[in-house]
Amino acid sequence: MGANMGRRRPPRGKPAGDHRMIAGVVAVAVLLTGGRWISHMQAGPLYIGDALLGAAFLLAIWKSALSAKRHARLYGPGILVGLLLLLTGFRLLAVRDDVHTAARDAAPFAYAAIAYLSAGSYQKVSDRGRERTVRLIHGGLLLHLGWMVVATLAPEFTATLPEVGSTRIFEIRTDFDVAVLGVLAGMSVLRFRRGRTWLHASVASAALVTALAQVNRAGIIACCACVLLAVMFRAGSNGRLTLRAVLLGAVAVLAVLVVLPMSPAGQRLLALNAPGTASSELVENAQGTKRARLIAWERVVTYTLDDPVRSAVGVGFGPDFLQLSNGDLPIGRGMGVRSPHNYLITSFARLGFVGLTIVVGLLVTLLTAAARTIRRGPPDELTSLCVLLVIALLVVAMLGVILESPFGAAPFYWAAGILLAGERSRRAPSPRQVKVNSPQEAMV
Repeated sequence: MGANMGRRRPPRGKPAGDHRMIAGVVAVAVLLTGGRWISHMQAGPLYIGDALLGAAFLLAIWKSALSAKRHARLYGPGILVGLLLLLTGFRLLAVRDDVHTAARDAAPFAYAAIAYLSAGSYQKVSDRGRERTVRLIHGGLLLHLGWMVVATLAPEFTATLPEVGSTRIFEIRTDFDVAVLGVLAGMSVLRFRRGRTWLHASVASAALVTALAQVNRAGIIACCACVLLAVMFRAGSNGRLTLRAVLLGAVAVLAVLVVLPMSPAGQRLLALNAPGTASSELVENAQGTKRARLIAWERVVTYTLDDPVRSAVGVGFGPDFLQLSNGDLPIGRGMGVRSPHNYLITSFARLGFVGLTIVVGLLVTLLTAAARTIRRGPPDELTSLCVLLVIALLVVAMLGVILESPFGAAPFYWAAGILLAGERSRRAPSPRQVKVNSPQEAMV
């Protein structure tokens, strides 16, 4: 008996000794580490991300089939994810020609299945398993910062590295990579309370300085959003701000106001609304990019609305709607771009109003879960990380081809599955609440 004293009992639904990391975390950590260039690496006939995700699904199915342990009720990510997958499958069945291209177009929506993988595993693993999951992703984020610093300070060296598909090792994809730096900065801010403040402050500063050195508006907005979210997480329980949180927030806002206008990204951002504060070249480039995207969006939406069938269920997978609508002309025809740099418009063009309604509902549900997490007060580190990932990637997805790519879609839906499952399990009635003592009570 004495030997058992001091041992913590595992939480209900989490078996003792189940210290495995959350399923799919290896693939997510790898994709966050390298982003676009690492996603082009291949493991046999498959890209590395798809190979790791496929292995994670097979391993989860195998362990579930062999496991004799019983868990408490497991909650999935919700019906909207299932509806998105069903609609994707339905539109794929209608494909007759060029199945390879159709599968490539459908893959970004099929990645939503990762939410089921992470949701189920999240509820099975122990607290130690969740901590190991965070450590692995944090290590990947640090490696990402390392090569970003090298690529920023020594672009000549990066240009000599081997090519991987249509990209090159250490080649920066500014919108995604800056957003990932924002996630690391947000995690570092959250870790201030754990001690070694100087170390976490140094990592946050390095991430922010590297991010500000890039020229991308959406990425810097995502980066700032992550820092502000981290400050809000530190605000205290039940939404009550502490003096430390207020001071930290004030310092963060002042730093942004002072440093941002001096950075390339800040100059490009200011060029949109305050042309007089930026150089004429930056103003011309920023305004030109904005006009090109607005024209492309308008043409895609008009093309989709021109036909009742397209309006209802989209063009499906396979057709290049961007070229058919001439929306690629302002962006650049012949560059291989098949998405108009906006996830919602891509969803509308591919899946029509039916798909757009499902996607919007899913995103609203995610944002609601994130808002409730913030309102409840400082969550565990894994939940905080998932909120940062969802918000950062969603911001850049509205102005870039992020959720249409595996390096963005896989981490997004992995984090979304954890957030949605956690929110559903918290809101579910406890066994005592649903227990009835008589048939009469059950009828009531």
